[in-house]
Amino acid sequence: MYSYIFLMFLIIIIRCSYIYCGSCHITGKGQCKEADCSSRKLSNVPKDLPDDIIKLDLRRNLIVKLTAKAFISYQNLQILILDENRISYLKENTFAGLEKLNTLSLFGNNLDLNASYHMNIFSPLVSLKTLNIAKNMNKINGEKVFYPILSELHNLFILEVDLSKNPVFKMSGLNNLTRLNTLMFDFCYLDKMTNNTFLDMPATIVDITFIGCTINSVADANFLRPFPSLRSLQLKRVCVDYDSALKILYPFENKTMNEIKFEEVNPGYCDGSVRSPYAVIVTANMMKYLQNICVRKLSMIKNGIVDFKPNSLLFYHHPECFKEIEFSGNRFSIMNGFKIKELIILITQVSNLSKFQLSGLLGSIAYSENGFNQNPLFNKHRIYPTEVTVPFPQNLKKLVLRNFVGFQETIPQIPIRFMNISSLSFLDLSNFRMKYFPEVLFNGKNNLRYTDLSGIDSTLYSGRKSIPFLQKTYTLILKQARLGLTFKRGKKIFNLVPSVTKLDISYNHLWFVPNDAFNSNKNLCILNMGYNLFSEIPIAVMTLSKLSHLTLVHNSLQTINSTFRDWFDMQNKRLKTKLRLNLVGNVFKCTCENSDFILWLFHTKIIFDSKTITFKCSLVNGTITNTRRVYEEFHQLFSDCKSEIWLRVGVCLLVGFIAFTLPIAILVNFRWRIAYCIYRTFKMVVEKDMKSKFRYDIYLSCADDCLGWVKNTLIQKLENSWKMSVCIEDRDILAGNIRADAILQSIQESRNIIFIISEAFSDKIWGDSQS
Repeated sequence: MYSYIFLMFLIIIIRCSYIYCGSCHITGKGQCKEADCSSRKLSNVPKDLPDDIIKLDLRRNLIVKLTAKAFISYQNLQILILDENRISYLKENTFAGLEKLNTLSLFGNNLDLNASYHMNIFSPLVSLKTLNIAKNMNKINGEKVFYPILSELHNLFILEVDLSKNPVFKMSGLNNLTRLNTLMFDFCYLDKMTNNTFLDMPATIVDITFIGCTINSVADANFLRPFPSLRSLQLKRVCVDYDSALKILYPFENKTMNEIKFEEVNPGYCDGSVRSPYAVIVTANMMKYLQNICVRKLSMIKNGIVDFKPNSLLFYHHPECFKEIEFSGNRFSIMNGFKIKELIILITQVSNLSKFQLSGLLGSIAYSENGFNQNPLFNKHRIYPTEVTVPFPQNLKKLVLRNFVGFQETIPQIPIRFMNISSLSFLDLSNFRMKYFPEVLFNGKNNLRYTDLSGIDSTLYSGRKSIPFLQKTYTLILKQARLGLTFKRGKKIFNLVPSVTKLDISYNHLWFVPNDAFNSNKNLCILNMGYNLFSEIPIAVMTLSKLSHLTLVHNSLQTINSTFRDWFDMQNKRLKTKLRLNLVGNVFKCTCENSDFILWLFHTKIIFDSKTITFKCSLVNGTITNTRRVYEEFHQLFSDCKSEIWLRVGVCLLVGFIAFTLPIAILVNFRWRIAYCIYRTFKMVVEKDMKSKFRYDIYLSCADDCLGWVKNTLIQKLENSWKMSVCIEDRDILAGNIRADAILQSIQESRNIIFIISEAFSDKIWGDSQS
């Protein structure tokens, strides 16, 4: 019995090990198991993993040394990642048993090229195709550095390694690796680009990348001659004179290359604390080698180019080879003198160009209103024709002209017509500062589908009835476009893009959108309203029947009202795909009033950007928490909400009861006074209409037997309490006149007459029924 229980317990442990072994997470099934042991503070290779895993990720741990046969239990490994540990030595048989391994990465450790690698350390890795041992040099070594033996890695295709100051590749056997295709040098401390640096490299190299090199001398022209098959050359953050960088292209004259990319190639990036590029003026002599190369993709990015001479930057002998050209992050202008002419000539020659990007450094060019632009085509003092025609590469699909200032006066306020624009599908004019938005015309079919007008004042064009090149745009980006001012002026800017399906109006400081803003955008599916000031979702959103993705990140939303919640749920049912709602960055209110909203977040079928639905929210006491925690503690946090509701109901009922009973009580207790006041008011109105004048309110006649009651009770009530003037026969009839006349006159001057009938009343002369 006990043995059976132990066996079952052992089976459970084995089954669980395939899901979570120690501190590692296992994914995949069958022959596709992967072990994620990254960032676990491991000091050794775990031994309790499934023996059939094909990938082991041990990056960002605390491993210092790898023991012999450290991976012998995992002979099916194909990918092994040991990045960013503290490994300083590899023993001879460290990788024994890994004949199937095709990717090994030791990036970012402490492996010294001279001392850390055993002579035959990589010999077991007969199937290895990718080896990354870059960023292991943490200091500059002026001595010769002998690279490890790699001659047995016959299948090696990609090699990433550091480049020391005085590298020696002769003993490494790299020249025997006939399949080696790509070299990437990271942490490059090369001091000189000499003709002998790469003599022992294989001639099969097609792609070379240099990252972070500091070159202290002028490069030799044949520095790259050992690579006759080179098709891609990339220099990134290489501190060398731009003239020297262009000089190393000499071996590739009259050859074809797929890509030449110079990014941040300037000694200024390694000099001083500011680390900004020195000013570079490109000349024809500097460009003479590049101009003779048939290049498919040319990139010159942030190289400090401030100007160029004639027949230099825009002059090439093989312009038909270009498919992509990018001049980004420099400071030169092409809008004056010979430059615009050379650009137009180049445009007519680059027949196969599909992408052209010319991006400046926003804010780097000071704007002057006093004629800083001297270009004869766009000079503000010139008398323009009725229309300017500009040629356009017939196969150009993507045009990027962004981050420019100082062009406010260079654009003529007349129509600009582009020729052969039918292939253009992508246009980026973001942050192209201007004071006038030109009227753009074109010949041929309009296929423009993506337009970015971010940073351009929308008030410059929002008042137009139509902009032809926006008519069929599917994606429109309008970041930082002053849309708030456009809405304030009552302009319906989105009428210009009736076909738009994706709209980005983030970063506009918007707090409202007109209710009819999207009436013309029936096909709008994706709407980005993030990074604005919305305290509630604009009602205009509800007019978008095809909306499938709404972004409201980093606004001022505190809740989503029930109307919008119901609309979102209905929209989710109508759509074939799930509605996506992005809300990260808002701080919601987790109070009794919003308890229904909190429940809705977890019950709706809408997909949120936070998969765990952990949005920030503020409790009643001001504590910041998240919606997941509030939902889990919902009954504890909102247990008093119902009692508060009942308290409100009770208060409302009490107020209603008082409001109902108080008037009734007043009517019951003061009914006679109220009736009299009403009667008196009515009578006064009638008397006023009859123009009657009365001296007394009441004429009172009584016998002597009632005189005491009349004097002590009735008169006190009438005169003192009710403030009525009373004429009493025995008190107010003066002697001297005929008594009968005096009584008759007093009765006529009284509004009311009261006779108190008693036994003694008949004794009076007026009380006798026969008199």
